[in-house]
Amino acid sequence: MLDNIKFDYKPFLKQAYIDPIRTVTVIDDEYPTLDALVTKGREEFNSDDINRLSEIIAVSRDIKYNWLLDVYDGEEDKLSVDNVSSRLHHSDLLILDYHLDGEDDGFCQKSINIIKNLSNNRHFNIVAVHTKGYTGEKGTVNDVFTDIIVSLQAKPKLASLHQKPLKLVNNALDQWEIEQPEIRVNLINSIPKLDLLFLLKKYEIELTNGLLEHDFFDEFSSIYDEKPEDIALCKKLLIRWTCIEILKEYDDKFASETAKHFDWGKNETITWVKTEDLFLTVIGKKQTPVSEIPDKLLEAMEDWRPHPHKLILSKLRNEIESKGVSASSNILNKKYLQAAWLKDLLKAENNSEIQTAAWGTVSKLWEELATEIKYDLGTFTANLVNQIKTLETDKQSALNYFVDTKVMENEVEQVLHANCFSCSRTITTHHIITGHILEINRSYWLCLTPICDLVPGQKNISHNPKIQDVDPFDQLIPVTLVQMYDAKEALKSTRDSMIKSLKITSENIPSFSDEDLMVQLLEHSTSNNMIFIKPNKDSDEIRILSFTVGIDGKANPKAKDFYVEKQGVFNIEDRKLKLYSAQPCDKGLELKITPLEGTVVAELRYEYALNLLGKLGVSKSRVGLDFIN
Repeated sequence: MLDNIKFDYKPFLKQAYIDPIRTVTVIDDEYPTLDALVTKGREEFNSDDINRLSEIIAVSRDIKYNWLLDVYDGEEDKLSVDNVSSRLHHSDLLILDYHLDGEDDGFCQKSINIIKNLSNNRHFNIVAVHTKGYTGEKGTVNDVFTDIIVSLQAKPKLASLHQKPLKLVNNALDQWEIEQPEIRVNLINSIPKLDLLFLLKKYEIELTNGLLEHDFFDEFSSIYDEKPEDIALCKKLLIRWTCIEILKEYDDKFASETAKHFDWGKNETITWVKTEDLFLTVIGKKQTPVSEIPDKLLEAMEDWRPHPHKLILSKLRNEIESKGVSASSNILNKKYLQAAWLKDLLKAENNSEIQTAAWGTVSKLWEELATEIKYDLGTFTANLVNQIKTLETDKQSALNYFVDTKVMENEVEQVLHANCFSCSRTITTHHIITGHILEINRSYWLCLTPICDLVPGQKNISHNPKIQDVDPFDQLIPVTLVQMYDAKEALKSTRDSMIKSLKITSENIPSFSDEDLMVQLLEHSTSNNMIFIKPNKDSDEIRILSFTVGIDGKANPKAKDFYVEKQGVFNIEDRKLKLYSAQPCDKGLELKITPLEGTVVAELRYEYALNLLGKLGVSKSRVGLDFIN
């Protein structure tokens, strides 16, 4: 609950999500389409439905929105599952009736298929499900909302139980029914479906352990507490049985896997569902006229509480879409600059070189485009920041409103990820460059050869595969690699050296946990001796590496010369390189050549690579060789 009532997120949500809406699609089997009006006439349709459609048209034509409107009745073949995504790809807002199958009750697979398809396409979709809900006794939109939630998530683990424990539960319930005939019904009715789905989303671990304390769970716990003492039935098994029974009707409705970034929420007046590519709210037709749908969307988005950066990115997309043509013209009118960039792009000879050149050109164009649109985006961001600051009080931080508590409490991970982004980036080239991190025999090595010496082809060695008489060794180039050390081990090495020099006994040395070690490491992060990388593209794990064997940076870096095949060119997919090291033999003047395989796992930002290159240069060019002390 917000303590500061001055905070108003809606204007920024409106700018980011509602104002950019240009096209609206309505799918409702009760609304007349243009085709139907021409062929059948309006007499074939209910006057209430015609009035609602007229209202949609009026809202769309309102100067406040100025939407382009299209209406479908859900009966066309073109609205089949396979085609719905492409048909709606250019629609910014979809107003969808839930029951498109001519019925007014029950689970509607056609609408669910449309929603699932939209949740998986790459265009961000805003959907308002405008429905009468289920008819009869239920009569609310919550049943439709439940159908949608279930269809976008995998079946909860707690909603299944092996046959043997299931039989034990049923036997115990048979005994319980002797004293309380309605026990099964009471248990099933103790938690409404939607409340159970909420508990499974938020408190699955506590439910699994039978230790949950929550208002939604109180009635179930109260029933269990009154269980006759002679009936042997543990609470954890009974929870599973109850989950199975409550969600039994959805056994074949759950998705095979949960949609990416799936989340949902509700309060007394609104509901919302979010996936990676979808935001959806379910609205009652009887309670909410069409004219109020934009406001309902804003209310739902406010309850969703998207991260401020999500709004900024949405605004960025909208700025590109609305101002991209004029911005592009300004960029392309720099004719000499564009000629130089195109010339560099066309110099690339093979696919790898073309890909690297393409990345470089795109990065330059993106930088120019960002410069063109940054003023308005910067103004939006500044206003957003000032509004968020109104949340700051003595009792709460503005960050707590947007950031998960667990994330906020883990400051170490925040620093790790921020530092990693600051010093390293996605690999941008098809050949080895200054700042590439290689993994060789489970050790990490940093390339610190000047980039001007690593350009493939500068020695005029042919890359033509048709030339068979070129020995692979003719394509070797020398590179200088510096061994990087695990920062934790480097910290321990420095501590051990200090202990030894101070002659402190081991029993007087306090022990440190991994968390303590990490905090100490991060205290050294500004010492010009550490880098942060993500060596595994499939993992979020961050490795901290030290430039020297000790974390204090007093030791000299360990540099070694290698020779790399194919002038350092690697396959962009696996990023593997073949290297050779040369060492003097024990006897004679011959060199021992050792073949090695390395993988480029990370790339430092160029300014960080240059900094370490300069540091290596200092260590290699020390003066005072004749000094004495």
